[in-house]
Amino acid sequence: MRIAFIITAHNDPVHLKRMTDALPESSEFFVHVDAKSDIEPFLKLIDNPRVHFTKKRINVMWGSLGVVDSQMQAIGEALVSGKEYDYFISLSGLDYPLWSNRKIEEFLQSHKGTNFIYGVDMDKQGKESKLYRQYRFFNCKYWRYKTLKSKFRVSLREIVYALGIRKPLHFSAEGKNYNLYKGAMWWAFTQDFVKVAYNYWANNKEYYKYFINSFAPDETFFSTIAFNNEELKRTTLGEVEHFTRLEDVTPLTFIDYTNGIKILDESDLPRLLSSGKIFCRKTITGQSDRLMDKIDELRKE
Repeated sequence: MRIAFIITAHNDPVHLKRMTDALPESSEFFVHVDAKSDIEPFLKLIDNPRVHFTKKRINVMWGSLGVVDSQMQAIGEALVSGKEYDYFISLSGLDYPLWSNRKIEEFLQSHKGTNFIYGVDMDKQGKESKLYRQYRFFNCKYWRYKTLKSKFRVSLREIVYALGIRKPLHFSAEGKNYNLYKGAMWWAFTQDFVKVAYNYWANNKEYYKYFINSFAPDETFFSTIAFNNEELKRTTLGEVEHFTRLEDVTPLTFIDYTNGIKILDESDLPRLLSSGKIFCRKTITGQSDRLMDKIDELRKE
């Protein structure tokens, strides 16, 4: 089972090293470090020949298409590596595996060909779709929160929405019609699906353009491709009728978004073990060490 882990990171090189060292030795890691971050600590600490840092780095603004761009930088380098992979798995630099490597590989082998992504048709979500109906102007500008520029950006989208101007939840690109589907940033894809998605990103300019002023394209870009193609749709985990929480459409990764993204500690271990998820987020050096030590003991076979 050959896995290419697609990792987006911005801090904590110590944790990134621990995570990549913990995952299967047959894997390769393609890591994008946010252009705002100093990459030198990553390069100095991580000397694993299976860890590849992307040549091009994006200044990523949360909730913008830059998140997808950063993932595609890593995916692109994996695709041109000349190696074939059974799965591409998306992780953040603050994730950690819960299952043993053997269990991870056996699970993927037994589900080979499945694309681990859900889809929620946002046109059927009523009031829950408001964020996706708003035009997110200047979304890729890295304007710090609570600054005048950031407040202007927020006010602009609220004013435009109040005027009754809505971003459509269905659109046309290159002669094909699409309904907007929501999934999650954390997924596991076959190489065949990754090639299709990368081609959309690189060559379908009309499709790409739709997401420039959209909310959280990292949660919709891939799902919209998958669930508007009958052949690809058959390989997914399927549609979720109603969207309630992001956790419900994150198939492989445990995330607690109750009050923001919770930094996990050892008190969370029972919930992690009972979740059935393969990975967890968010684990941080100095705050999650005892949790990860306990996980490491349980992962031994």
